[in-house]
Amino acid sequence: MSATSERRLLLVDDDPIALKIVTALLRDQGYAVDTASDGQQALDRLAVYHYPLVVTDWMMPVIDGLELVRRLRTVEGSAYTYVIMLTARGDDHADANHALSMGVDDLLAKPVKRDDLIARLRVAERMIGLQSELLHRNAALSNANERMRRDLAAAAKVQRALLPHAPPATPGWRAAWRSEACEELGGDTLNVFQLDEHRLAAYVLDVSGHGVGSALLAVQASRLLQPVMGLGSMLKAPRREPPFYRVVAPKDLMANLARKFPPQWDAPQFFTMVYLVIDLRSGEATLASGGHPSPLVSHPDRPVQVIDLPSSAIAMLDHADCEFADASYRMVLGDRMLLYSDGVTETLHGDQVYGQDRLVATWQVLAGKSIDEALDGLLADLADFRQGEAVVDDITLLAIEHHL
Repeated sequence: MSATSERRLLLVDDDPIALKIVTALLRDQGYAVDTASDGQQALDRLAVYHYPLVVTDWMMPVIDGLELVRRLRTVEGSAYTYVIMLTARGDDHADANHALSMGVDDLLAKPVKRDDLIARLRVAERMIGLQSELLHRNAALSNANERMRRDLAAAAKVQRALLPHAPPATPGWRAAWRSEACEELGGDTLNVFQLDEHRLAAYVLDVSGHGVGSALLAVQASRLLQPVMGLGSMLKAPRREPPFYRVVAPKDLMANLARKFPPQWDAPQFFTMVYLVIDLRSGEATLASGGHPSPLVSHPDRPVQVIDLPSSAIAMLDHADCEFADASYRMVLGDRMLLYSDGVTETLHGDQVYGQDRLVATWQVLAGKSIDEALDGLLADLADFRQGEAVVDDITLLAIEHHL
């Protein structure tokens, strides 16, 4: 074997005769040998060069072998050094156990015998080789994790870019939202936009699970929910007469999505969704759900109303087995509608669940606040309920209000 860095070692002994004899034995085995006459000299050498292998005497002046090993083991972040300790202390098991507990890897009796030394060196080389392989694999894993972290950060940036940048400028109407992912990549998404000059549309979509798979499905679905025709959008259907399109009814959209996303039995994944279209002229809101939590409508002068929308989640059942229906609600001045993901009602504190009842009560209390204050107040109540426990599901809130 060539005298690479793996075959270079440090020999430490205060006895010049022993140093010469052992050096000759080590060089005969192909090692490049550096020497030190005590522990302090050894530490000085170790400060400027990493020796994978150190062979050191136990009893030495200034700093003995045990203190050398103790200091060597306290250096954090350095590559491991295998230590063989030479001792003339006989077969004292207590001494041997003490040395091993201090960080010595192997002991060899003095005077050193050639065959014993060779056997110990072979063990050392195997251990050093395994340690080197482990370091290389850890470095490769660290690099892969860093690449994955960068990829996830880039994917999260793309996902955030799908969220609306600003609420639509629609006179008499105001929208606001909040979105908190429990992981870097979430499965929730939302949008609110002007569908045409007479209609405002909005949705909240929640994919089962978390991470890359959920985020990809959320992105795929959201690309089909764009207000512009000709981009694969499912929100408008072409027609020959002006305005050359018709707005797809919310229940029909759900049925179309169920056909577009059949169940994948080999890798089950589904999403829930609530979609609404508001006629800006009349305030009539038409809603449909795909297995999503029921929207709430609050007003400062009336109790919160729950709009129940029984339905099936998308991609959970064959489309022929799914049932969808429209619900209508006429929004008057002061009405505020809340769409939200199940991460809200399923927020946990121990074995307690936040639940719809608390959500309704909180949304009622916040009815007199501004729309942004109401959303922030709801997030604050969720955090207060958790009492420091981690968020276990994405939380998405979208509010739309009719105002003067």
